Amino acid sequence: MRFSKIKNQATSFLDKYKTQSPAMYAAALEAIGGLLIFDGFFGLPHPFGGQKRSGIFGSVLGVVFGLIFMMVPTFFGNLSGINNLKATTTATVVSNHQSQSQSTTSSGGTTTTTTCQPVVKYVVDGRQFEGPSVDSSSLMCSFVPNQVITINYNPKNPVQWSGDVKTFGSFMKIFFFAGLFVVISSAFLFIFRLLSIIFGWKILKSGRNLAKTLPPGTNLTGTISQIESEFKSFLFGVSGQNPVWQNFNNQPFSNPQPANNWTAPNTPAGYQAPTQPTNINNQENTSQPTQNPVDQNIYPNQQ
Repeated sequence: MRFSKIKNQATSFLDKYKTQSPAMYAAALEAIGGLLIFDGFFGLPHPFGGQKRSGIFGSVLGVVFGLIFMMVPTFFGNLSGINNLKATTTATVVSNHQSQSQSTTSSGGTTTTTTCQPVVKYVVDGRQFEGPSVDSSSLMCSFVPNQVITINYNPKNPVQWSGDVKTFGSFMKIFFFAGLFVVISSAFLFIFRLLSIIFGWKILKSGRNLAKTLPPGTNLTGTISQIESEFKSFLFGVSGQNPVWQNFNNQPFSNPQPANNWTAPNTPAGYQAPTQPTNINNQENTSQPTQNPVDQNIYPNQQ
């Protein structure tokens, strides 16, 4: 089931953030929850312009179009009067009118199609009728004058008849079953997307609740954006970015360094920061020490 797959993907992606700081895990929960909700409603676009995932609104459109396809046989049957031809009788062919039409093929050539509309005479309830078929087809081109054939006619209006109702019905069934398939598949997609939205909302809500326990002023916006980009690549199987807790040398650090002027909790009494090293001429070394990149979004500056 597709929902199980995306649920497992989201869970396994979140697992690697559980061992990070609470702020990092809260950002991951909000990022993934928000993406699952957006994906459920609208569908996520492929990172490299591939086929877009269909959202819940796409599934609703699929159901609508499927129902339209299912109604095509009824619509055209009523429009042409075929659906009313429920009685049968024998008739004699009087004449057969042929017509030709040309169409262009995909290769640029032309193809010619021949259809025929025969005229027959027959008797219904003691009354004789004579007239052309309500439709035309290539199969009726085999009818020749004085040939006796079986026709379908309208009991309420016997002048309406056709000699190829079975073929028309078989052709119309293609539209019906194609529409039925679209309706069923779109209904399953709707359920899948609905479950994805509900699951995403639960994750997002957990992330927001965890974010409320963080120090005042903590800004997760930048980190959420980075994790969203990473999760998109993960969903579409694109080899992508390093997790946001890794530095540029691919060396992981589980606890991002605090920003300047931020006092770490539980600092031992009498603790002094190490002094800057000096060079061999006893002059102060003015070069800046190399530091790991600091995620300012997780630990904001505090005055």
